[in-house]
Amino acid sequence: MTDRIFAAGLFFLGLGLVACRSLPATKEEALVNLIEAAVAGQAPEDAYAVITPGADQQAVNFVYLETWLDVNAEAVQQVRAFEPAAEGAFRFTQSRDGRVIYLITLGWPGAQVRSKVLHPVTGSKVTLLGWDEKLSWEQLGGTWVLTTPREMADEENHPCEQAFVFRIEAPLR
Repeated sequence: MTDRIFAAGLFFLGLGLVACRSLPATKEEALVNLIEAAVAGQAPEDAYAVITPGADQQAVNFVYLETWLDVNAEAVQQVRAFEPAAEGAFRFTQSRDGRVIYLITLGWPGAQVRSKVLHPVTGSKVTLLGWDEKLSWEQLGGTWVLTTPREMADEENHPCEQAFVFRIEAPLR
């Protein structure tokens, strides 16, 4: 899927031509294509730059992705791949300097996020993009456990749809 994002050297956010010369069937598929490209280390400099809505489905995809990017762009542009790239429904990217890891959940994760892949250093700050408050987390043996905001149990409070981004920032040394 990730290799379908680039066509003719341009990034189309899964909206325009892809390698098979077809459009994503749904706005949800377009968003997954964008996330998978970033996870594969194929992040654009500016995720908004080269998209132009055309046909009706493209326009729907464009508006959906633009709304998602307004909250989460930093997790999929000007980032690099993180190893491993995925863990279950989680996808990972990281800032170019490696100080910030982005955990992208495909769907709301519930009251907690549990990862055996992540092991943030003590003092790391964790936030949900689109939410102002710092989130609490702990390392329980080999499992990293993040508590999501209680307010997010109500879907009306979600900062976006479909995929949610947790930002894990290591302290300056």
